[in-house]
Amino acid sequence: MPPSVAALRPLLAVALAALLASVPGTAGRAFAQRIAQQFDQQAAGATEGPTAAPGAPTGRPTTNLVPHIPRAVSRPESWPGAKRGPAGDNHVLSSIRARPGDPIEPIEPDADEADDADGPVLPASWAEPASTDAEEGEPLDGATVMARVGPEVVLEADLLTPTALEWLAKVTPGMKPEQVRELRRQICRQVLPQHVDSLLVYVDACRTIPEERLPEIEKKVNEAFDAQQLPQMVKQSGCGSAAEYEALLRARGQSLERVRKMFFERALAQQWMQQKVDIDTEIPHADMIAYYQGHLADYDFSAKARFEQLTVKVGKRSRQEAWNLLAAMGNDVLEGRSFADVARERSEGPTAASGGAFDWTTQGSLVSKVVDEAIFTLPVGELSAILEEPAALHIVRVVERVDAGRVPFIDAQTGIREQLSEERRKRELDDYLAKLRQRTPVWTTFEEGAEGVRQTAAAAPAGGAAKAPSAGGR
Repeated sequence: MPPSVAALRPLLAVALAALLASVPGTAGRAFAQRIAQQFDQQAAGATEGPTAAPGAPTGRPTTNLVPHIPRAVSRPESWPGAKRGPAGDNHVLSSIRARPGDPIEPIEPDADEADDADGPVLPASWAEPASTDAEEGEPLDGATVMARVGPEVVLEADLLTPTALEWLAKVTPGMKPEQVRELRRQICRQVLPQHVDSLLVYVDACRTIPEERLPEIEKKVNEAFDAQQLPQMVKQSGCGSAAEYEALLRARGQSLERVRKMFFERALAQQWMQQKVDIDTEIPHADMIAYYQGHLADYDFSAKARFEQLTVKVGKRSRQEAWNLLAAMGNDVLEGRSFADVARERSEGPTAASGGAFDWTTQGSLVSKVVDEAIFTLPVGELSAILEEPAALHIVRVVERVDAGRVPFIDAQTGIREQLSEERRKRELDDYLAKLRQRTPVWTTFEEGAEGVRQTAAAAPAGGAAKAPSAGGR
């Protein structure tokens, strides 16, 4: 079971509040105070995606904060070419070449080596002949780049979560390699839009939060993750320890370090979203009344009833015999026997085994018109006369009935408030993400259309997605 971001939200909120409280100026202190108050009173529960919930009002960051874009994670720092530029710029992905795309220049030999043609160093111009039958290498499992969001690289391993990998392990035995590859790609296509939205918000947060404070926040969240969520994940996987669970993840092309990292990024994105999308304002009463008046048909309901039924079929006996059998059952009920007992013993109706009881039935929904008319005209609690149809005879008794009507506004207003709040939340969320897309470049491997046209999470690629379990959580 993927860990819940909601469980760590209070801890992350307190860390962010402490961070912003250290910012000089009245605005920073007031902002931190509002964040702390928000999470002292919040209700439990949240989605795993970057969805907004009631949160603190949006505050304006002070100008003395240094904008920051996190360093790209496409290669370890120990690799050649991973050093930062002279100005400390980390906005460009590292490369082995000083200028990516330039041809590799041959290395000139030293003077003392130039005379030693037979020395151990091969000339720079020498190259091993390429094999004619060599096949193009496949990328390592999980290492395929699926998208870029600003400076962040999204690998296949970021999208194929432990839940998705467990499902793949169950359904792929016996499949051809190309079929497995296509199934993995379909899962990535399905979950990528939500992942891109989360990264857009994460990048926006990292532009404002000072870089030196991020490790402190991440450490606190990781400690809580290891204490609260990891044991649940180990238990759900059937492993006996965290070490066994990590070995299982690595066997499937995933790692606990990556799961922990992605969990932190999503948690930070959720908290930042709550600060940027303010939906904690009351819905005006007039707006709820206007919505109710504009959707009256949605609050109309038909008459409905619960009833009991005794049935005798005519096909295997004469109509007179069926009549006599049903009349005898009706007389037993009138003399005090339980309707349900009589139905279980002798009725031939579809609900005889459950005592002839029918649950709430809307007027006009029954195939039998005579039964439908009877249950909406008979007094509640009275047995009907014998109702005749070509193939069967019936006796019914209405247990409870509700006449047609309309849900009054006083009963509907709670649902209307939730509906309007959800519409406002979605509207503000869409506006915020649209602004992020305008200033954050997004590329995915599922691009459609002309070359150079970037696809964002707002236009999810079409295509048949595999019926896989939700892989959005970690």
